[in-house]
Amino acid sequence: MIEICYPNRVHDTGRATTIGRAHGVEITPGGDHWIARHAARDSAYPQALKAFFADLNDLQAPYPPYDAAGLADGDPLVSCIIVVNENLPFVREQLLPSLVANSRKHPIEIIVVCNGSLDCEADSPKLRVIRSEWGVVSKAYNVGARVSRGKFIALFHDDCMVRDPLWIEKCIQRLDRGAHIVAAEYRAISEVGGVTMPELPIAKCVPLVIRKSDYERLGGYDEYHYIGYEDFDFTLAAVSRGMKPVATNVLVDHFHGMSSTLKYNPVPGLPDLYALTAVPRTAVMQRFKEFWNGGRYGVAHMRQAMDAQLLYVLRKYRTFLAGIDKDAYARAEAALERDIANSGFSGPDIVLQRFREVDREYSGTAR
Repeated sequence: MIEICYPNRVHDTGRATTIGRAHGVEITPGGDHWIARHAARDSAYPQALKAFFADLNDLQAPYPPYDAAGLADGDPLVSCIIVVNENLPFVREQLLPSLVANSRKHPIEIIVVCNGSLDCEADSPKLRVIRSEWGVVSKAYNVGARVSRGKFIALFHDDCMVRDPLWIEKCIQRLDRGAHIVAAEYRAISEVGGVTMPELPIAKCVPLVIRKSDYERLGGYDEYHYIGYEDFDFTLAAVSRGMKPVATNVLVDHFHGMSSTLKYNPVPGLPDLYALTAVPRTAVMQRFKEFWNGGRYGVAHMRQAMDAQLLYVLRKYRTFLAGIDKDAYARAEAALERDIANSGFSGPDIVLQRFREVDREYSGTAR
């Protein structure tokens, strides 16, 4: 029997009871919380519980468990590369089933690259599992890309799900029409160190789709980066070479930071709750925000490491950025240099190395 205690402040007992009745999940009131109970006969993650929490959190119904028989045979058109840090149960229970269900029309391969403290299993057919250097996201994507066999590469974070049966068609059509990178989610940077500057794009891997030949032409992701800004660097690498990144309307659910919360704000059972989509997306983001703003040990090192990587990017593309607004980017670069100097470290590389050490301490692992 699985029992999950849930606070009323997130979802009230009445709504939970109504939805639970529809999915055969027992709900027991408990003051400021309620308890969901369901038998776990064949799986630690019963479909009924997945369906209950999907309904509760306004998500689409869960897909059937991963079954490689649902994948088309033949040489892959698209190589789907998933970098897994701490969020393996979610990848196994949510991301992989969503990929299979929405990729039936085309032959794909799935490559899981483990770069966290957990070892991924390789017991599923048509699933290639490899290990990369601990924590380095940029290197993990490159490792996956090197062994990929598809004409196209689709890069995924470990905290998203595909909800679009036409995602491959949509992305390839945009590439065939002149785009070089297609991403379902874009962000932008317009302020650095208190300095406002012309907006710069960041193509996120939820997913990011690119021809393998173009990925190789760009040299892949710059492995200087540890966590953060490798995607910014990659996007600028493309733009500075005259390549065109575009957004497209691929339907995805992105939970924004599951692996980060599992590493920096661990709670017993949290990976399993993520695998059931029991935690709303807004709560995942709030959890990491609490860590980021909470002043706990390691936060200062992470902030400084992010600044160090951002400074690296601005320096790397200084000539290109000068053609957009030399003064604004120069002032942003100077602001980052001041912040790093005031941190007490002798330089950006020392900052980044110290954060790598702190990051390993958080996971209790040194690889």
